[in-house]
Amino acid sequence: MNHIANLSRKEREELFIVTAREIDLPEAMVEKDFWVCWTLNYLFHFCPWARNLAFKGGTSLSKCFGLIERFSEDIDIILDWRILGYTADEPWAERSRTKQDKFNKEANAKTEVFLRESFLPQLQDDFSRLLTDGFSLYIDDADPQTVCFAYPRIFTESAIVNVVRIEIGALAAWTPTQKANVTSYAAQRYPKVFEIPSTQILTVAPERTFWEKVTILHKEAFRSKNNLPLRYSRHYYDLYCMDKSPVKEQAYTNLKLLERVVRFKDRFYPAGSAHYELAKSGTMRLVPPEVCLGVLKEDYEHMKNMIFGAQPEFDDVMDCIKRLEREINDESTT
Repeated sequence: MNHIANLSRKEREELFIVTAREIDLPEAMVEKDFWVCWTLNYLFHFCPWARNLAFKGGTSLSKCFGLIERFSEDIDIILDWRILGYTADEPWAERSRTKQDKFNKEANAKTEVFLRESFLPQLQDDFSRLLTDGFSLYIDDADPQTVCFAYPRIFTESAIVNVVRIEIGALAAWTPTQKANVTSYAAQRYPKVFEIPSTQILTVAPERTFWEKVTILHKEAFRSKNNLPLRYSRHYYDLYCMDKSPVKEQAYTNLKLLERVVRFKDRFYPAGSAHYELAKSGTMRLVPPEVCLGVLKEDYEHMKNMIFGAQPEFDDVMDCIKRLEREINDESTT
């Protein structure tokens, strides 16, 4: 991948243009996809903390497992909290709610210091050595646990932000994880142009991501106002796609994993309004409240241009979510 990254701008431009034409995607999307994959390759093969990282989130569903057809721009990374000085079990020590909240804030603060004082300077040194074209790296002002990589872009597209966001957090669960291959759109079409067309990385297993998405929807089901976060409709779309894959059945046979996901969120991301005590078979809530449906539909329509495959209608997505709620609550899944 470093070979492609250091081609002349004209050569990279030609590669991304012909790839975009063949798969009917915007050139800017093909270009950013390459830099997302390049960044993942760096993180898991060249970064000094490569063995202390795991990939998670929606981008893993598309790039590692092909479960969704949504262009995912960000990289969600789990940082081993032992890097911050904790023992493997220390975050799980028995504490009161107040002391646990203090611990969570301390861990997040330590993560921010690590990113600012160690991780970012290391990436700046390494990227300067690996890349010949201009780039910049910086901590997001609005989110100090996100490192932004402004890659050497050639194309622009209104819907595509020309920055790869590396969102890194230590308060995230590692298990279960597995190795998976990541390949850029350009490498899929022209593998012989690449010295190494794909890269293998450690990623959270998709059945855990399924339950992570389910519990996100469960929390949203109790939202009392229509102040839905931007692009949150992606979680409903992602579950719609996973509903049609073997991952759903694998998740249904592992309700213990759901319990672990809920326990983790309740400890490290507590929210009384989420009613995590009900996030189990029999009382799970996935269907969004009536007050949010209009905003959610509008958000989905705006998000549609990031779906490069079949674009299901919003009503079809909601019908699927209703059915998933019934299935999860059916005793036959236990």
